[in-house]
Amino acid sequence: MIPLLLLCMAFLEGATALHLCVDRLFNDTQGRHNDGLPHLNPTEEATWMALLPRKLGSKAEFDWLALYRSLTRGGDDHAPEEFLSQASLHDVRLDPGSMYWQGQQTNLEYLLYLDADRLIWSFRQQAGLPTIGEHYSGWEAPDGQIRGHFVGHYLSASAHMWASTHNDTLREKMTRVVDILDHCQKKMNTGYLSAYPEKMFDMYEELSEAWSPYYTIHKIMQGLLDQYTLAGNPKGLKMVVWMTEYFSECVKSLILKYSIQRHWEAMNEETGGLNDVMYQLYTITDDDIAGLHVNTHVPVLIGAQKRYEVVGDHLYKDIATFFFDVVNSSHTFATGGTSTMEHWHDPKRLVDEIKISSNEETCATYNLLKVSRNLFRWTKEVKYADHYERLLINGIMGNQRGTEPGVMIYFLPMGPGRSKSISGAPHSGLPPKMPRGWGGDFLTLTKLWGDDTLLLGFPINLRTEAIKDDRPEYASIQAVLFGPHLLAGLTHGNRTVNASEHSNDGLTPGMWELDARNATSIDDWIVPVPQSLSRSTRISSA
Repeated sequence: MIPLLLLCMAFLEGATALHLCVDRLFNDTQGRHNDGLPHLNPTEEATWMALLPRKLGSKAEFDWLALYRSLTRGGDDHAPEEFLSQASLHDVRLDPGSMYWQGQQTNLEYLLYLDADRLIWSFRQQAGLPTIGEHYSGWEAPDGQIRGHFVGHYLSASAHMWASTHNDTLREKMTRVVDILDHCQKKMNTGYLSAYPEKMFDMYEELSEAWSPYYTIHKIMQGLLDQYTLAGNPKGLKMVVWMTEYFSECVKSLILKYSIQRHWEAMNEETGGLNDVMYQLYTITDDDIAGLHVNTHVPVLIGAQKRYEVVGDHLYKDIATFFFDVVNSSHTFATGGTSTMEHWHDPKRLVDEIKISSNEETCATYNLLKVSRNLFRWTKEVKYADHYERLLINGIMGNQRGTEPGVMIYFLPMGPGRSKSISGAPHSGLPPKMPRGWGGDFLTLTKLWGDDTLLLGFPINLRTEAIKDDRPEYASIQAVLFGPHLLAGLTHGNRTVNASEHSNDGLTPGMWELDARNATSIDDWIVPVPQSLSRSTRISSA
């Protein structure tokens, strides 16, 4: 059943990958689109579908569209070659004492803190098994519509963490979570596995209010697959294959009952990277295949990238490259991240976006890292590696609150004068040990040399970068960077943003301005913040 679901996911890519702002907001229309945002536009595939001979009937729609794709978008017989190979996490260890190692240890501590029985509480309830202990709240609350997706994140995070550390306690804990989920799936005996009932998918297919059930399923499937590929747990693969068979039948039934167009309309929602995990599964099982809300579409694009890698469909390489160029040229902050209120807005109008604090959703950051990494693997172009480095440092490392396990920032405010945390927790993500003169160590080489000559040039210096806004009146809004690190500034007693009426004071002339008119270099007006005052830093510009 994997081919059917893969093909349906491929249809989704073609229909939505280039639409940058799509979401479905539920109101009294019960899920019908009435939110003022652009949605799916007619495509050449829709035109082809209109030519379906009536005598063939609606049941032929699936094969009719498959025929069109085979005529117009056939890929090579083999996947493209000569991609950069990724180093195995099992072979890489972080330098103890580095900020990356400290961030890893903070995350490890959080993963070890989580309790397996509390994580799986709703899965057991859904499967009709006795629950143990008290359930978690928040995302995993028993009445939450996307309960279970955090468990999928846990499975992925723990698999990656174990591969990076080989921590025995973590392996024991994550294996127990997989064992419990396996018990739940076998108890229901259909292949279905989720923390909520199957009726959520009935509501979804009816275009009624159901909050992204396939988004949650993707997280669970990806987590189980990561447990197999990174931690070697064979149960993970068996469970994902069984889930795929179940949901393939769901998609097939929907198409036969209604139409492919109805399937597309239902999928015009935050589905996560379901197509991505399907292509990953294909590379493992070798089954045959037949060929704008930010965090809705970036995962879809990642699946499109995987399609290019697996079946050689160059259309999807072009889509990925075009997408990155559009987002990175007009919609990214100095951190390398993107989105405001989880959406893209007018290009090169980021000043309007930093007037509110809901910038740079971390979900989008995580997925955008995958996009740039894949593009670098394909092309070897350094611009993609530079973007990955900048976004990792500022958008991931910068979202940890010191060394507090599990305390992360969901949105990263980008406006002048805004604080990442009103609690005054230590910031993270800035370059460590920066003496006056801005020196820094980024590489250590240890080797016995003969007559060889090695010349290395790694320029890293202070610089400014204008916000992506092409209106002349905002040209003075600049970010200050040290290499790839976005710097924060000390307020020196200026009014901080601690109430909504002061949220845009940073854009008020004279409030957060730096006078650099008489400076001969950037070093004349930028000095390191003393370590004793690091708790007082505020983001100074976007």
